[in-house]
Amino acid sequence: MSTPFSDDSLLPKPEPAMPVSPHGDEYLLRSERAQWEKRAAVAADASSDLNDAILDLQEVGHRNAFGNCVEGESFYKGLVLAMGRLTTELDGQSARALRLSRQCKDAASSFENADAHGAANLEA
Repeated sequence: MSTPFSDDSLLPKPEPAMPVSPHGDEYLLRSERAQWEKRAAVAADASSDLNDAILDLQEVGHRNAFGNCVEGESFYKGLVLAMGRLTTELDGQSARALRLSRQCKDAASSFENADAHGAANLEA
């Protein structure tokens, strides 16, 4: 797995100074953008790893190495069917991980915007 922020597109924005609540210093608004960006990076890495696994699985079953006997043919057909199903499942999981990555990025922006809006209201 690559480290989060390795492509420089996921570097967290500096956190703006957040105002202190009228209830005391222990009540601060703060953004968790960096945590959501890390989650997005992990999900994107998972998607990439699953795609790599799919490519590796495509090498399985290119030829029947189990013989031309009834058992060999039957086993080979079952293997090809199982690899096809596994590839389909991994492809679906990869797509879900990629969607999760996008959702984490959206959450980072949404929470940051909500924090900024809340901070502006506290300052007013």
